[in-house]
Amino acid sequence: MKIFCIIGTRPEFIKMFPVFWTLKKKYQDDPKTEIKWINTSQHKDLLEDLEGFFEIKADFNFNVPDTGNSNTRLGNLSSEILKQATELFNKEKPDLIFVQGDTLSTQSCALAAFYQKIKVAHIEAGLRTRDIHNPFPEELSRRIISQIAVLNFSPELKAQENLDLEKKLFKNKSYNFYTGNTVIDCLTYSLKRIEKEDFNWHNFNYIDEAYCATKFDLDNYITNLKYEAPHDLHPDSHHKKKYILVTAHRRENIITEDGSTKLDNLINAIKRLLENKFIQDIEFVVMVHKNPQVKEIFEKLYKYCQEHRLNRVKFLDGTSYPAFLKLMANSHFIVTDSGGIQEEAPYLKKPVLIFREHTERIAGLELGLTKLVGTKEALIHGEMLDLISNEKKYQSMIETGLQPYGDGLSASRIVDSTMLYLQKST
Repeated sequence: MKIFCIIGTRPEFIKMFPVFWTLKKKYQDDPKTEIKWINTSQHKDLLEDLEGFFEIKADFNFNVPDTGNSNTRLGNLSSEILKQATELFNKEKPDLIFVQGDTLSTQSCALAAFYQKIKVAHIEAGLRTRDIHNPFPEELSRRIISQIAVLNFSPELKAQENLDLEKKLFKNKSYNFYTGNTVIDCLTYSLKRIEKEDFNWHNFNYIDEAYCATKFDLDNYITNLKYEAPHDLHPDSHHKKKYILVTAHRRENIITEDGSTKLDNLINAIKRLLENKFIQDIEFVVMVHKNPQVKEIFEKLYKYCQEHRLNRVKFLDGTSYPAFLKLMANSHFIVTDSGGIQEEAPYLKKPVLIFREHTERIAGLELGLTKLVGTKEALIHGEMLDLISNEKKYQSMIETGLQPYGDGLSASRIVDSTMLYLQKST
């Protein structure tokens, strides 16, 4: 039995690792079972630190050129991954491939497997916004993949309902399982590891500031944030100054149909908070995505801070996974358009304001752990200000004790279901 675990992006790596690790742990001594880790290299320079932290090297790496042309990049990337996956599958002939989420790597590899009648197992299946352009192109990709997969593993109950409805509609001969999200498996594994006394942070906690060549000392920053504002504003703030973690990178938030950018609305909302003299105890840590378009937009905020001599915003390049976990865990709350952070932050008891028009992560919304704030400047500013100044509102988003996205056992459910299916189908 030959099984491929296929990844190409950071989120795929993080969420696929628990499945690969569980397969290896259970079947590495079984001579009849062969487990391979495949990297499509969609995110070439963003996976090295993950390979180091999780101690994984790919059995097969694709060589995917980046054209750099935003108008044709998606088509070229998709076709190139499809081509190389087809060649690999034809040569290696896997019995089943695991794909995760909704990336171009996932879609292209699922298609290549479909053309060769190789079984596909889809992790994190069934998420839907029902708006084909939000998120773009992910919403279309995950719809396609779910039709191809013989095994669909849903991360939350609403996703399971979506899969069951589509199975009836399209008469799919697939098996749909509600397993929870493997991101929680990875998170619990990683937190246990970095909390050990002998964990060596030397290779993980130093990161670059985005617009200069200096190093950012994460430990020193978190430890030495001193509270300087009047104590009666926030009773619990005398221990340290608070920071809001900001991440934004989605295509639909960079360039809109009229040529403007929704990211400017986020930047303007942050500016308004920086100008508010009553909340001088709040800082911002902005993770600047590698995408040059994102970096160029956030540079406007950087120049604004330079011109006004504001030192309450830190701009950081994409950092290592363990260091980012530390940033999330020590933040006051998070503003993001990331899907994975919407899932991780509730486990860390951090409120999330979702900088998107639509989200497919419904469970967090329904429990009040996350809030969809849209992309309008006034709404973003108002919701951030409310969480900063309204302690009751803040506590309501962290005190439920509920974990909507998993219990850390999702990978075991996925592996057991898959192996049982394979044994019965051969």
